[in-house]
Amino acid sequence: MTSELIDLDLVDKTIALIPEQAWPQVQQVIVTTLVDNMPGSVLETLTGSYDNFDRAEEILYDYYQLPKKQEDLIVDAFKIMGPVNCLELLHSLNLSNSQQ
Repeated sequence: MTSELIDLDLVDKTIALIPEQAWPQVQQVIVTTLVDNMPGSVLETLTGSYDNFDRAEEILYDYYQLPKKQEDLIVDAFKIMGPVNCLELLHSLNLSNSQQ
């Protein structure tokens, strides 16, 4: 576990910038990125297999149910990926264009 503290103000600002209709896309890209970068030992602990990526995604989708787990999704993404990487990933989705 990282000893780095998460800026909850930044988490709140990030959540506020995500349009409601964009949350499924945000969830999908974060879950996929987490699973794609998951060490084999974590994958095995989670699924019982070193290569069951589909099951790992199912587990994370079940855990990060929308809308009640939106904040947890962003907080955990900040913790695991780091705030800069998470924000760059979200920025790449061009979510501000979908607000119109």
